[in-house]
Amino acid sequence: MNRKRIWAIDVGLIESFNESAKASSPNEFASAMREENGVLTELVFLPGSIGSFTSATVPLHMLPIDFSLAGTVHSHPGYSNRPSDEDLHLFGSFGKVHIITCMPYDITSWRSYDKDGNEIKLEIVDI
Repeated sequence: MNRKRIWAIDVGLIESFNESAKASSPNEFASAMREENGVLTELVFLPGSIGSFTSATVPLHMLPIDFSLAGTVHSHPGYSNRPSDEDLHLFGSFGKVHIITCMPYDITSWRSYDKDGNEIKLEIVDI
């Protein structure tokens, strides 16, 4: 099992999930994320993911066996990137890092959390 610490996020990933959030708006979007050497680098879309105005469902049973999968990212259609009770349940089910982005879906709109819902800071890098 991959136990490396996630310390950074690629700016291209931020742009990707914000563009996905804009395209899905006013519905939520959700995806898994891949990491490489402790840096979140890529979205991994899961078959059967469903977004609506009030939630996004990620079918965890569809996760591939891939030890580079590090957590989830999803959007909120409003201006809050704080986790809901449902988000906290998801965080505790899979992954080390979870990101919520919100309107206006820009470089400052997202926050990252650990599996317990505690906010964590990630360095933004350009790889």
